[in-house]
Amino acid sequence: MTAEIERSQYSTPLSSLTDAVARISRARSLDDVISTVRSTARSLIGCEGIAIIRLEGELCHYVEEDAIGPLWKGHTFPASACISGWAMLNRQTVVVADVSKDERIPYELYASTFVKAVAMAPIKVDDPVGAIGAYWSQTYEPSKWEIEVLEALASAAATAADTMQLIAELKRTSDFALNARPTEVSGIYEADIARVTDIAAVPRILDVALRMTGMGFAAVARVTEDRWIACQVLDHAGFGLKPGGELPLKSTLCDEIRNHRQPVVFNDASSDPKYCDHHTPRIYGLRGYISVPIILADGQFFGTLCAIDPNPAKVNNPEVLGAFTLFAELIGHHLHAGDSLDRTRAALDVERNLSELREQFIAVLGHDLRNPIAAIDAGTNKLLKDGWTDRSPHILGLMKASLGRMSGLVDNILDLARARLGGGITVTKSTGDVAAILNQVVEEINIANPDREMVTSLNILHELSFDPDRFAQMVSNLVSNAITHGAEDEPIFIDSRIHAGQLEVRVSNGGRPIPSSDIDKLFMPFRRGGATTGMEGLGLGLFIASEIAKGHGGIISVSSDDTETAFTFRMPI
Repeated sequence: MTAEIERSQYSTPLSSLTDAVARISRARSLDDVISTVRSTARSLIGCEGIAIIRLEGELCHYVEEDAIGPLWKGHTFPASACISGWAMLNRQTVVVADVSKDERIPYELYASTFVKAVAMAPIKVDDPVGAIGAYWSQTYEPSKWEIEVLEALASAAATAADTMQLIAELKRTSDFALNARPTEVSGIYEADIARVTDIAAVPRILDVALRMTGMGFAAVARVTEDRWIACQVLDHAGFGLKPGGELPLKSTLCDEIRNHRQPVVFNDASSDPKYCDHHTPRIYGLRGYISVPIILADGQFFGTLCAIDPNPAKVNNPEVLGAFTLFAELIGHHLHAGDSLDRTRAALDVERNLSELREQFIAVLGHDLRNPIAAIDAGTNKLLKDGWTDRSPHILGLMKASLGRMSGLVDNILDLARARLGGGITVTKSTGDVAAILNQVVEEINIANPDREMVTSLNILHELSFDPDRFAQMVSNLVSNAITHGAEDEPIFIDSRIHAGQLEVRVSNGGRPIPSSDIDKLFMPFRRGGATTGMEGLGLGLFIASEIAKGHGGIISVSSDDTETAFTFRMPI
């Protein structure tokens, strides 16, 4: 311990470098190499940014970075068009003190970054497999020491690569610790890729486009204000881009097409007066190029249909441009038709569900209101026929009970309307005693069901914020459900507690388990189990309980097996 303290107290730049080089050389995984370079290089060199680049054939893949601002992590560039590629192709360290004055720098890509100066050292000079780059935010000529540190780190990484036989691994797989953009495509863009993939004509369109032009690469791309994503690709030129792959938006001509919505086409960039000095052909080594916008029926810009080639191509003519325009319109119409079909299907599903609910509502309401109405009608006829007798008070009591059932049905229908049409059941919270409300609900239900045993365990000692009336209604519905569906000879358990910052109320009963296929449907309106066919009620109890739980910011979960069925309400406190 003393030696370690003394060593840290007298740490020097040389000792720090020696330690970093040793750690990299001893690394037994690619992650360890990258992690050590990433964590040590900036402090050792004194730069504002570090990047780690892997050579993939003729492409430079920027796989990791540590910088004061975003660089190019996840992007891929032709080795012939970037400074990391120059360092690897020429097998030597390169220093650029001012990126705006060096023709090897694609300055358009640097303009949006903090970088003003760069140094790049190849990893494994004799047979480069990658490079390490250092970046500064001001024009700067690195010192000899700083360059030597960069080269020492690159040399250590090469040693580690040899030790782990990573050269073969790097050539065998496209993985390099941290993958590129295709795995980072968000859900909305995954949906766009799927929309294009679902168009059966797109592969044929891309094939015809390449056959017509003699070019090597064609794609349908999704282009937004900040992303360029390949949706479908046909690559005979070995460009390396796959569906889901990305290019830096500002490095493409499609960004300009998104703004002016006009085709861009040239036979040979090197001789085209407008595009001979443009950064896109220079970055990607393009000569032949055609790209047309894909516009949806509602006027929205979706992206482009494009074809490129490193050789000149005869594309700047009415025949090819007309065909590409027609193809783009066809893709746009397919996308719009797919969207319209999806909306129609969704609307049909909604209408089908509403129709089913209407039919259930009419059938159940007709059944459940008919019985109390019939009871009131019979009682009225009896009173009219017999006049006032000793049995009249009993008949009036039955009629009053029937009216109460009708009132309960109306209340449930109103709650259904509030939940389905009014944005949910309204909950008005106040501070109150949860345990007292639970006791009251259990006592009321026990009076109505004296033959059923109820066991309570109410472990709540302080007041909480909730809606007492709605809370009581929810618990009453859960307990009533247990009475209706539970085994008559087994008790019903009502337990409550505060656990993990939540109020929990659990109502459980014995009896037959709920089939797993029915659990997801329990909280839908008008759902009544087969065991209760013919029983009174609209089948709204659990639905309303669930809506009250949501109104409290909570949820009701269900578990059911041969031992018990339990409904558990949880809400944050």
